Amino acid sequence: MDKQLEKGPNSSLEINKLIYHISRKLCYQILPLYFASKIIGKENIPIKEPAILASKHTYWFDLVTTACHIDRTIYTFAKTAYFDRTTMINRLRRWWFKKMGAFNVNENGDQIGLRPSDIDLILEPLKMGSLLLIYPEGTRVEGRIGKFEKGLGATVRMQAEKNGHPRLPVIPMSPAYSGKPFNSRSSYIPFWERIKVALVIGKPIYYNGETSREFTQRIKEKITECYLSAEALVNA
Repeated sequence: MDKQLEKGPNSSLEINKLIYHISRKLCYQILPLYFASKIIGKENIPIKEPAILASKHTYWFDLVTTACHIDRTIYTFAKTAYFDRTTMINRLRRWWFKKMGAFNVNENGDQIGLRPSDIDLILEPLKMGSLLLIYPEGTRVEGRIGKFEKGLGATVRMQAEKNGHPRLPVIPMSPAYSGKPFNSRSSYIPFWERIKVALVIGKPIYYNGETSREFTQRIKEKITECYLSAEALVNA
C-alpha cells in the first residue's frame, strides 16, 4: 500500500490512513457474504508507480468493488453529488468519501466549469505516486458503454507535457454484476441473494503523442473490451 496516505499539498485531498485501512479490511471480510468475486488482470496494476485507473461506471458500488480488490491507495475523482451537504446523512457521506480519497474540483457545485488550476488538483495524486480512479463516462450507465466526458485524454497529455513523464500508464478496467448490489431488503441478508461480481483489469495504455480525442477513443475501446469480458464472466 502507498506511503502517501496523508493529506496532500492541496487541502482538497483528505485521505486518512486509519479510516482507509479499517474500511478496506472490513469490506474485504464482509464482501464474500454477499458476493462471489472474480478478479482478472490484477497483475496489470503497477506495484509502486502512479497510474490512472479508467473504469466503466455501472453502479454506486463500483468504488467499493475497486478499492477492496486493489492493494494500493486509490484517490477517486468523484462527481459533485457525492459532496452534497444538505442533510446530515449527506454530510456524513461526504466526510467518509473524502477520508477514503474522493475529491472533486467543484465540490460546491457552482457550475464554474474546469479551470486551468483544476488540472493541477486532478494530477496531485499522481504527483504523490498514488493511483487515480476516474470514471470517463462521468455518471452511472447500465447495460452499455456511455459517452465519455471530455478531459481524460487532455489530462494525460497535460501531465506528460508539464512533468516530462509521457509513460504514465492508463489502466482500463470494468466491474460487472449479475444483479444490482443491495437493491432490496433481502439483499442485505448474508448469502440470501449472493450475486456474481467480476473486475477485469486491462493492460496499461500509454499516450504516444496523438490528439486528446484519439487517445480517449483508444482508452474507450480498451474499457469496452474489459466491460464485455466482465459481463461474460458474471453471465456464464
